[in-house]
Amino acid sequence: MLFSYILLHVPTLMDNLPTGLALCIIPFILGWLAAFAFYKVSALRADNAELTEKVNQQTNELTELRMKLSKTEADLESKDSQLRKLRDDLIMCESERNALREQADGKGGKSTKAAVKKPAAKEAAVPTFNFAGKKWQQDDLKIVEGIGPKIADLLQAANISSWSQLAMTSPYRLKEILEEGGSQFNIHDPESWPKQADLAARGEWDELKKLQDELTGGRA
Repeated sequence: MLFSYILLHVPTLMDNLPTGLALCIIPFILGWLAAFAFYKVSALRADNAELTEKVNQQTNELTELRMKLSKTEADLESKDSQLRKLRDDLIMCESERNALREQADGKGGKSTKAAVKKPAAKEAAVPTFNFAGKKWQQDDLKIVEGIGPKIADLLQAANISSWSQLAMTSPYRLKEILEEGGSQFNIHDPESWPKQADLAARGEWDELKKLQDELTGGRA
């Protein structure tokens, strides 16, 4: 009897097999997709939390850097103000020193004139001498390697008209004078000019010639 029942219903079971398999497979696939989606969402949430933490950390670091930058800018402004004041003080000291030097030279000149009377109509001749195969006058600033006629005019306009005055002027002040004269003088380096002028003022011509042989345009 069971055998007869199977024989009678086998065609029906075979006809419904695809439907049965579909009813089994579809829930499985849907469950797998749901589990995969849940896993992906969890992973994305974890990544998002990590990125949020990094963003907060970067924001805090950026805030600290901005505070440090503001403090550094304030310090630089204060230092720049102090530097300008020191430069002004240096210029004033150099001007006072040059004025005192001229005053001392003037007093010395008066005593000389009192001892030796000369006709008022005649001026004392400027001493001349030979140096490096050329004839020079006393206190000619162009004897300094790197100083030409235009720069000599700039220096004289700044009340530097003698070797002694040039020797007592700092390279920093000389650089300022050149900058005030225009951009065409920026290529000149006055670092050695005071030393050259000092050697000329003391008449140490061999030392001056040796130094100038080592220079190119006033710089070593």
